[in-house]
Amino acid sequence: MTPTTPLTSIPLGALRSGRGAYWARYSSKVPSTTCSLMAPLQTTRRYGAKPATVECSPIDHWEGTVEFGEFKNTEAFNPTFKRVRELGLEQHAFELDSYGFTVVPPDKVADRAFFERIRETVLRVCKERTGIEFDLEQNGTFGEYKAQPQSDGQFLLFYLLMADRIFEEWILNPTLYTLIDYLMRGQQQLSSLTSFVKWKGERKGLGLHSDSPPDRDGRLPACSDVANAAYCLTDYTLENGCIAMVPGSHLYCRQPRAGEGEDSAVPVEAEAGSLIAWHGNTWHGAFEKKTDGLRLNVTSYHCHRRLKNQENYQWRVSQEMLDRNPPEFARLVAADDHMGWDEHGPDYSRGIRYLSPEAKKRLQAMRSRRTEPKKASAA
Repeated sequence: MTPTTPLTSIPLGALRSGRGAYWARYSSKVPSTTCSLMAPLQTTRRYGAKPATVECSPIDHWEGTVEFGEFKNTEAFNPTFKRVRELGLEQHAFELDSYGFTVVPPDKVADRAFFERIRETVLRVCKERTGIEFDLEQNGTFGEYKAQPQSDGQFLLFYLLMADRIFEEWILNPTLYTLIDYLMRGQQQLSSLTSFVKWKGERKGLGLHSDSPPDRDGRLPACSDVANAAYCLTDYTLENGCIAMVPGSHLYCRQPRAGEGEDSAVPVEAEAGSLIAWHGNTWHGAFEKKTDGLRLNVTSYHCHRRLKNQENYQWRVSQEMLDRNPPEFARLVAADDHMGWDEHGPDYSRGIRYLSPEAKKRLQAMRSRRTEPKKASAA
């Protein structure tokens, strides 16, 4: 049967493009374009004209499919796209793009046993560097620890990657790795691995800032030149001094001015074991901690390969560390980077040695194409 549909109910663009039949058949399945805050959209026609009708025939059943994650000209990104889907991180990728940050719940990050191990390790490192036993329920102290910066009620533990093997496990955590890989399109390297050890202390303002290094005029690139993530080792609440974020500020592509954004900042509250990840441009800071006890995390800061990282890994990681980890680890610590040579010049084999399986396939395919004999052209 051929349906008859009033012309005024079919969008003009659908008629011009020859898609009137498609619209007539499927318009009932299209979500409404109205909401409680706006009037229904109206089609317009020349004054005095009578409503016309158009004969629309049903289209054949559509059987075509588009295989996202399989496009040839996105070969490098396809594995990341697939991992996002496999790990159920689509919503978090969307939140990163839209708001500049996301909160991943504990069950998508790591099991409880790993969480307990890494938290105990951070507390152990606190004792080793301060000379004082730390308790989650008690306020901290600096003790013998002199590393900068220090502020009232907080210090940072630096260079955690070299402190214990569990941190090697952490930077390869599938959820952390995938979200950073998504933000930085495979160009990330670990810039620093630290822990913010925070307790009750006075704080003036939120300290809003962006992690991305600006140019001399204060501008930031639209891409995520850096990306950051905090693994919450205690509950993050407003009273407990959680992170403050300004949603959507990554799109401003500049650093905040003094006092700017504080009225728009929201508390990012998260259960212990959650992962808070954010775009490098996003304005963020922290609220004052008003409760006793520690607020603890592991912060994994990544930067683009063209930038200088904060902590020195490239020539400090041991061969033993590289041998016991997959190629992704070597690339994260820049062991595949030939830059920084001496009088002997660059060692280009470093880059080949730690290629990912996907990159090796692409390299092999490229070499095969180069060696294939060219077909003789027709006379």
